[in-house]
Amino acid sequence: MSSSTPTKINKNIEALKANHGTVYGDVTSVSSITSALPAGSEFEGVLPLNDEQVERAKEKYGKNVISFEDDMSWYKILFHASVHPFNILLCILAIATIFTGSTSGGGIMFVMVFISTALRFWQEWKSATAAKALRSMVSTLITVTRMYSCPEDRDPTPEDVVRIINHATVRMDIPIEDVVPGDWVQLSAGDLIPADVKIIESKDLFISQAALTGEAMPVEKFSASSEAMAAWKGNQQDSYDIMAKGAVPMDAAAISVEKNDDDDLDNAPVTEIAPSKNSFKRAVYACFGIRYFDPETSLDAPEVGLDRPDICFMGTSVVSGTATVLVEKIGGDTFFGTMAKELTKRRPENAFQLGVRNISWVFFGIMFVMVPPVLLINGLLRNNWTEAVLFALSVAVGLTPEMLPMIVNSNLARGAYLMSKKRCIVKNLDAIINLGSMDVLCTDKTGTLTDNKVILVRHLDYHGKASKQTLQLAFLNSRFQTGLKNLLDVAVVEYFEKTASTLPMYESIGNGKEVGSGLTPVAVTFASRYLKLDEIPFDFVRRRMSVVIKDLSSDVAMMVSKGAVEEMLSICTKIVVPRGSQTGSADIQMDSEGENVPALDILEQTESDQVQTLTPEMIAHLVEMNKDLNVDGIRVVAVAYRNLEKVKDNYGISDECEMVFAGLIGFLDPPKESTGPAIKELMSLGVEVKVLTGDSAAVCRKVCQQIDLPIKSIVTTDDLVGLDDEQIAEVARNATIFAKLTPLQKSQVIRALKRSDRVVGFLGDGINDAPALAEADVGISVDTATDIAKESADVILLEKSLTVIADAVIVGRTTYGNTMKYIVMAISSNFGNVFSMLVASSWLPFLPMLPIHILAQNLIYDLSQTTIPWDTMDAEFLQVPHRWSMKSILRFMLFMGPWSSPFDITTFLFMWFHYNIQTPHDPNVTLFQTAWFVEGSLTQLLVIHIIRTPKVPFLQSMAAWPIVTSSIMFSAVSLSLPFIPVFQDLLTLAPLPPLYFAYLIGALCAYFTVTQIAKMIYVRLFKTWF
Repeated sequence: MSSSTPTKINKNIEALKANHGTVYGDVTSVSSITSALPAGSEFEGVLPLNDEQVERAKEKYGKNVISFEDDMSWYKILFHASVHPFNILLCILAIATIFTGSTSGGGIMFVMVFISTALRFWQEWKSATAAKALRSMVSTLITVTRMYSCPEDRDPTPEDVVRIINHATVRMDIPIEDVVPGDWVQLSAGDLIPADVKIIESKDLFISQAALTGEAMPVEKFSASSEAMAAWKGNQQDSYDIMAKGAVPMDAAAISVEKNDDDDLDNAPVTEIAPSKNSFKRAVYACFGIRYFDPETSLDAPEVGLDRPDICFMGTSVVSGTATVLVEKIGGDTFFGTMAKELTKRRPENAFQLGVRNISWVFFGIMFVMVPPVLLINGLLRNNWTEAVLFALSVAVGLTPEMLPMIVNSNLARGAYLMSKKRCIVKNLDAIINLGSMDVLCTDKTGTLTDNKVILVRHLDYHGKASKQTLQLAFLNSRFQTGLKNLLDVAVVEYFEKTASTLPMYESIGNGKEVGSGLTPVAVTFASRYLKLDEIPFDFVRRRMSVVIKDLSSDVAMMVSKGAVEEMLSICTKIVVPRGSQTGSADIQMDSEGENVPALDILEQTESDQVQTLTPEMIAHLVEMNKDLNVDGIRVVAVAYRNLEKVKDNYGISDECEMVFAGLIGFLDPPKESTGPAIKELMSLGVEVKVLTGDSAAVCRKVCQQIDLPIKSIVTTDDLVGLDDEQIAEVARNATIFAKLTPLQKSQVIRALKRSDRVVGFLGDGINDAPALAEADVGISVDTATDIAKESADVILLEKSLTVIADAVIVGRTTYGNTMKYIVMAISSNFGNVFSMLVASSWLPFLPMLPIHILAQNLIYDLSQTTIPWDTMDAEFLQVPHRWSMKSILRFMLFMGPWSSPFDITTFLFMWFHYNIQTPHDPNVTLFQTAWFVEGSLTQLLVIHIIRTPKVPFLQSMAAWPIVTSSIMFSAVSLSLPFIPVFQDLLTLAPLPPLYFAYLIGALCAYFTVTQIAKMIYVRLFKTWF
């Protein structure tokens, strides 16, 4: 054992080399990791980090996080809330109003800007804070290897000293943001690559780089010191060396708290993106909600060798295999980090985002079309252009929906809050709207329809009898595999432990990866007879995995494989055919006294005459056995083995050949009790459920029958081969079960459903589900899912259950409905007011309302609508999916908007004829204007209740108490303002006579009746409300 002493505390420390291989439970020496590396490897002598080095790295490089555009601090949120087109317009109008002499009018406009900004900032700040808290509930962990350190809560013991001297290491799961340069990371199937890393050693490692390259097929990666890497270098010109520039020292011993080191990563990023030359143009575009993409600065970034086989990049994921990698770049210094903002800018807007932006332009269009005629009519008829300008500016303010951003954000934030109460975490707020629009839910089977508690119920030989050898081989395979974490492996190990002994369990220190609970003594004895030599990890193409082990007592090596029946039969040439049954029962069980316990600690040997050539008849018999078990809802996995005459260092897929078929093991995953009711609820909500699974059709059919899911037809992977897009779309529409699908076929089915004009949700948690999650309109995963599945999803469930999704659909539809309420209220009310303004301007010899009246009325209406996010929706609305439709909104505006104008005109006529207010010099002109101010304010408050439901408000559908309370409060304000002296002077209002209130009651009742009739006609004509 060699050692060294640091010469400078903040400079390079000579790497220590270990030669001790002792195992201390979960703690091993570093030599057990590096012993397989060839001599002269660039990683020779490299050590993982210790606690001190980790802390220095954190101080220097910070957190392993990427700051996207939407990760805003408070001042950015304030700027975003302030610099909005509607606020800018109001400020311009306010300044113009002040210059024309109306200080009070301009002041009210600035008050409206302040209230709008304050409310929007408050809601967005709460939303951002809540989203951050919710995201923290979803854990993404990564396994790292670090040098052993004594726990801080106690003094070192002699054993601690021995471990430290011998360079013992410990594996630990840490949050992905805590990874630092120099960390050794252990990767296996399903893991996200947490940073830009270099491969120390790997085994059949295949990486999906679709997030960076768009290429669907995974690529193989291998260590820089491997023979494969040497061959690659020989065949290619290796001009790429960006990763090496500025890379951290191998063992990170040189990490310093000083910020002026020459090798600071900040001075040598992987990829440098130049500042935008068009930053002003980008800011203007962003202000108006338009995404701006500058190809000059986005596409000219230096090319990075993504095809380099010894480097993996942040944002990619492990499809299959295992690896130990060294972290070189983290966070914003990674290739993905430098491109993250540009990738965000390129992301297409969904229908909801486009719709909200287009509605804003509709409001601007109405304003710019209607305001000029109002200005010209008033100016030409009255020859008072100052007054005409003020009135036109006030009309423009009245047409400005300055609360639109705040209402939309409040609805989405409240929706996210309500969904969190349903154990559903929203990563992308717009996904709430998509959930409400969803009319097809595609889901996997295991853990969603079923209990996710797989139990082994069969271990059979060729004759269908219980086989001890099949169980033992399956246990060895599951016990020593270290790749994809699988419930089937847990079930095998747990069943073997239960069957092997009834003695208390204890923690073992055997070699290989622990799967399931701590092993029982018999299981430990059996596993300790073998040494794992190599492993061929599982992938979704082969659908099998193998381990190579050696019997320590006989020095005989063998390969043990298990996987899907068809795939296993394809690599088998022989089969074990027992002469008779070892037991008449379907399972090997032991009695309570421990008598007649099978000797499971010794592998049952097969006599030579029991191993026969695998014939087509035998294959047909095994396939029929598989089908019979599938019909009973049992999932079947085949087990095979091969004795190895010669042992070599590495084994690959090509070695999975000439295997001996040992038998079948069967698993049962019973349906959840809640699945049946949840399916019925989703169907009642208009959501069709389809099952996309890699399991067999028979097993899936049995489960669907048990949960009463209607089955229209069943499609398997072979049925999709050779079909064009139109044919796949037809198949996808008519099928309920899609069995034995590959990951790409799952996304293919979802894409076909989307082409059929369906809004598709997908629930999945595995590596094979990631493409489908990204393809779906709303991707749904669970917090126990693989990293790549969670990153691909829009929504994370804290409980994998269809019941939670049904609840989330209700919340999504409520959020959509409340958002639509404000939009149709604002656009129809503004459209009606425009007609009234035009009629009044062309007829009356004086202004129907002063600019200050319009501003005050608009302020009252806006404040009353801030409670809309707390409203409820009618049960009938929640039973049907709803989709954003600009055509429907414009149709609603044209049909429902003008109905307020006749009652505005009757108010003009009432005040004109009854009170004889007909000249601009009449002292009662203020009374005329006050009358329309009060009538207009109350009809706008009443329209909230009229439009929020297609039913009869107050009788058939009552608004939530915040809506009712705000309506009563602001109605009282509108009625009382003319009688309060201070507001009489400030707003130029006059007290209203008693007779007016009799007219007002009649007008409001008539307005209510007419609009209710109009609603009935609208719903009858168009079969929908909004």
